[in-house]
Amino acid sequence: MLTCQQSKLSTSVRCSICGQGFLIYAEPGMRTSHHMTRRIIQHTLRAHHTHRSNSASAHPCSTFTIPTWSGAQPLLASASLSNLLDTAI
Repeated sequence: MLTCQQSKLSTSVRCSICGQGFLIYAEPGMRTSHHMTRRIIQHTLRAHHTHRSNSASAHPCSTFTIPTWSGAQPLLASASLSNLLDTAI
């Protein structure tokens, strides 16, 4: 399962439409650098936008999972810490 979170400090991937950066958190053993995984992430980020919306507000403000993977969303300490850093700025 992959979990995405908007980030202002550093990014794993950027939306190709609005440029919003995201951190990607994966289950142990899952490679986020794999070409197909990157394509699925980019497709999901593009799908948040409508034909009229090119702004970063099209993306969820909270942490979200990539729809291709199912299952319960785990509590990720690294995602929580990143959120604290982003809001401190």
